[in-house]
Amino acid sequence: MNLNFKIIIISFFAQSLILSSEIKSIDIVTTNDIHGVIGEQMANFMNPQYPPKILGGNAMYKYVDDLKKNNEILMLDGGNFFQGNPLGTLDSGAFMIDWYNKLGYDAIVPGRYDFILGTKNLNKLIEMAEFPFLAANLKCNDCDLNSSNIKPFVIKKIDDVNIGILGIVSSALNDWVLSKNLKGIEIDYEAKALKEWIPKIKEAGADVVIVLTSAGVPWDREKVYENFRYRIENDKVWSPSDTTLNAIQMAYYAENVDIIISGGESKGYPLPFYDPNSHVYTFQNYGNGTEFGHFYLNIETNNNIFVGYEPAVKGRVSQTTLSDDFDSHIKMKKLIDKKVQESLNQIYTNVIDWNDIDTKNKSCGYTKNSSYDNWEVPSFNTEENIEIVTWNCEFFPAEWEETIKALGELILDIDADIYAFQEIRYTGWFSKLMELLPNYDFIISHQSSFMEQAIVYRKDMFHLVRQVEPFADNDYNFAGRPPLRGDFWYMCGQDSMQLSIIDIHSKCCDSGLQRRKFAADMLHNYVSKELENGYSNFIILGDWNDDLRDLPGEHSFQSFFDDDRFYFVNLEIINDPKQVTYPKEPYVSFLDHILVTRELIKDSNYYVQTLPIPDYMGGYENYEKLVSDHLPVIFRFPPK
Repeated sequence: MNLNFKIIIISFFAQSLILSSEIKSIDIVTTNDIHGVIGEQMANFMNPQYPPKILGGNAMYKYVDDLKKNNEILMLDGGNFFQGNPLGTLDSGAFMIDWYNKLGYDAIVPGRYDFILGTKNLNKLIEMAEFPFLAANLKCNDCDLNSSNIKPFVIKKIDDVNIGILGIVSSALNDWVLSKNLKGIEIDYEAKALKEWIPKIKEAGADVVIVLTSAGVPWDREKVYENFRYRIENDKVWSPSDTTLNAIQMAYYAENVDIIISGGESKGYPLPFYDPNSHVYTFQNYGNGTEFGHFYLNIETNNNIFVGYEPAVKGRVSQTTLSDDFDSHIKMKKLIDKKVQESLNQIYTNVIDWNDIDTKNKSCGYTKNSSYDNWEVPSFNTEENIEIVTWNCEFFPAEWEETIKALGELILDIDADIYAFQEIRYTGWFSKLMELLPNYDFIISHQSSFMEQAIVYRKDMFHLVRQVEPFADNDYNFAGRPPLRGDFWYMCGQDSMQLSIIDIHSKCCDSGLQRRKFAADMLHNYVSKELENGYSNFIILGDWNDDLRDLPGEHSFQSFFDDDRFYFVNLEIINDPKQVTYPKEPYVSFLDHILVTRELIKDSNYYVQTLPIPDYMGGYENYEKLVSDHLPVIFRFPPK
């Protein structure tokens, strides 16, 4: 390679070196949180009216290919590489691994979303990779994650510099990942892992140490760091050794580490975070295929000591692959475009043959009583009907174990057949909830980037035919939360029917009105086409973040209002102030709605009600603390 020698001002923590010295610069290219988004996309988040085009994976491929013609580079990824886009999940991540292989990555650390299809799938992807997956703090005890391609660290030699890369996964995996997908896995806390492994990587000959982590740089990094330092200095009981740390908190304890490359959050920063305690720089790019990082690792030649970094582009490390600034790689573009189309066909043209569904008569209606009995909540179940509930459970779980106990008891007491939940913050804790509900099964979002939705259903009454998430390829107007759709076959005694449930959580607040309108129009067009394709009996429910009583132009419902095929069943209760779904002053409102195709309720006696659960729990204050600030809404209808 051609060595790039430069005269630089050496950072103050290397003042023992001569101020003017021969410096060799090593190219570092980084990505994180790609989430399977390597196809071209329109950057609505930059300019919703006139979005520029982002070229994505094909432009990055050309950039790296051109760079490698004159330089030996180091390519690293901070995890969450395939989940979040139909292209990424089309073949359970295989194409994304192939793309990573083609670019020539040197290492990746697994992120929490990389476990979304289970450890067996992740292990298969790791076996396909031509680069190692690094996870020093992950221990496999007779688990499926047993590939020899999983390593604690690697050392790569570039220009006679031994660069050690240590992988540390987020210790919060148990919070974020379904328990079944972490069976047999133990994760050490970040501070413990640093203390154990940094000496080992130095002993192995590393001149420069890079920590590659999926712990994440938070959205408000300066504030988080300030609060963290305050706690270190004032909380004498607290210890970081048994606490989950994010990437900038790790940096504080990163003795003998030179830089940290992080993933785990889609939030990026143009320049790294500098820790004044450890003198470590922490880098993180924007995710979702919008950016990659490129900077020079500056090494003092005589001693192979890290003396600082330089952005490859003046003023910023991260680069956005805008069509005005980058060129496409034609061959790679054709390959990616083909895969994108295949993934979209899977979502939007796949038609279920309902005749292939096993429609044998089935016993149903079994209910297991809750092991907790703190409140006298009546059952709202009637044997001859189907009961479905929509429930925003506000940053679930609000009070951790107490929330699990409370919500588990309420679900079993209410005794509905289907629950559609929104605002699930910690998927791992949802596993704990489901352990209390043995007669229910569930599906949960695979493609969300900001909280999940889940549909919980009785195993003895409903057969899941498919799970799909429309608009996962274009979820800007859905605030990163594409609708969760479950297609079911209902069977109970002599009754059977097909049922398609769509669980939504629309963009919040007045600032999101235009996005909510676009999202509702997109959803209306989608369901209309599905009706033409032979689907029927749609129930679209969730937190719409608009009030049905809003004036025209101030809500997102108009496309459905104008179509006689659809009806909001909770129009029946919106004039009853006792049934508001968001009772918190001063924003008292109806935000949680149930929309159905009229054929579902034609000539039938149906029922809808906002459930007054706080009345049974000692008041709204207690309910809000343990469960949510939203109230559940139940819809009851006879099967056809």
